[in-house]
Amino acid sequence: MYNDYLLCEICRAELTRFSQRQSIDSSGFVHSYCGKCYAKLNGR
Repeated sequence: MYNDYLLCEICRAELTRFSQRQSIDSSGFVHSYCGKCYAKLNGR
């Protein structure tokens, strides 16, 4: 699911549906990140 306006949870950058990366935690909550912060979280 994409919203028209989202922010990266780490750096607060505005996300579009093309730049958004989502991650689901162990509790089932969805978190949204930009590509750069998502790569850092996943050790890339």
